[in-house]
Amino acid sequence: MKIPLQDALGQVLHSLNTVSRRPIYEKYDKNVQGNTVWERGQTLVSMTACFRDFPELDDAHSRIGVAIGTGGNTNYAKIDPQYAAEQAICEGALKTAAVGGHWLGATDCLNFGNPEKSAQMGQFVAGIEGVKVACETLNIPIVSGNVSLYNESSGTSIPPSALVSVFARVESVEKVPKLRFTETGTKLFFIGKMADDLGGSEFLKVMGKSDARLPEIDYDFLQRQSDILRQLVDASLLKTANIVSTGGVWKALCESAFSSQKAHFSLQLPSDVSVPGALFGESMGVLVATDDASALQSIAGNMAIPLGTIGMSTAPSEITHGGEVLWSGEIWDWNKAWEDRLRTVI
Repeated sequence: MKIPLQDALGQVLHSLNTVSRRPIYEKYDKNVQGNTVWERGQTLVSMTACFRDFPELDDAHSRIGVAIGTGGNTNYAKIDPQYAAEQAICEGALKTAAVGGHWLGATDCLNFGNPEKSAQMGQFVAGIEGVKVACETLNIPIVSGNVSLYNESSGTSIPPSALVSVFARVESVEKVPKLRFTETGTKLFFIGKMADDLGGSEFLKVMGKSDARLPEIDYDFLQRQSDILRQLVDASLLKTANIVSTGGVWKALCESAFSSQKAHFSLQLPSDVSVPGALFGESMGVLVATDDASALQSIAGNMAIPLGTIGMSTAPSEITHGGEVLWSGEIWDWNKAWEDRLRTVI
């Protein structure tokens, strides 16, 4: 049975795994000690400037920030605990690189079932191995962590989940791109490898389907991708940066639009990628907006995939593929449910 695109867009956007996290992070003090520069929700990651209390430092050093990016995906964990742990480190690493960060270290929170059961102990071992492989490959030391075991009810365990935070040094907090779209006419790009893979995706979950073929983790590519993102931030070329992970390009696009309060978009999907893959694939890319497309492409080369333009009004948005209009509508009809969904369950 074919699912109308309108229905798929709405269902993915309003899934509990993709809706706004504001109902969670608005409930705690994000400005402890007054060192917070960018709060969660203003930029892709939260960021502190830990050295502003040291008057002996010069201006350049006082602008150094520490970015904190989190990662974790329970959909992947249900398929392959080691893969999910590796991907969690990679997600946190890519988030911090997208704001110009150079990796310093990571902390983990390992959440697993009953280790007295052999299968669940095996999942725990696989999760530890995944964190180890990713951190050794990316040269990110684990500096702390904790473990939560025996997480099961009525004999059913939680997904074997490794949740991590990666910390990174940002040389100038003023250059960090925003999460929201900021200017009319800015050009959208996907920085990374846009794949057709949908295995473990939120799209398949909400559609009641499954596919255990997970997207490849290419560490060499992630290193190059991260280096390019740092160069783009250092050159002040990114107005917006948002991770393409759970929910794909579609979720990242709507999140940045909703954060701006008045954005719309013309999303032009590449003709050589399938529509579900291009919209909902979770291939660890970064959605960016720039006002200097030629300069961005000169640095990023073929890693920068054009995706359309941004406008700053509440006009209708559209999605095209190979010149054909697939969908046109008002994204703001979905905003309130996206913002408030978690408030119904927490």
